[in-house]
Amino acid sequence: MQKYITLFLLFTYQVTVTSQADTLLIEEVNKTSNINKPTRGMTMNQVISKFGKPEVKKKAVGKPPITQWLYSDFIVYFESQWVIQAVIMKQEKPLN
Repeated sequence: MQKYITLFLLFTYQVTVTSQADTLLIEEVNKTSNINKPTRGMTMNQVISKFGKPEVKKKAVGKPPITQWLYSDFIVYFESQWVIQAVIMKQEKPLN
């Protein structure tokens, strides 16, 4: 029993540390980038007006409905009609 508890705690710790690292990386990229992107609270119409039509619109999933719009430099996440997050896409470095 002790073995299972230890494995469970180790797994839980690893998942927590990994998710925190991903969140910190996204926040750091967003802070240091000079890419203009939608801000939280904008409507879909405002995003289209300011940034144009997205390259890809993914269908809404779940309740409340979450929609993704993909642009060349960022992804916008909507809850219903409102922006909840815009994330800058990682720019691949060319291979030499």
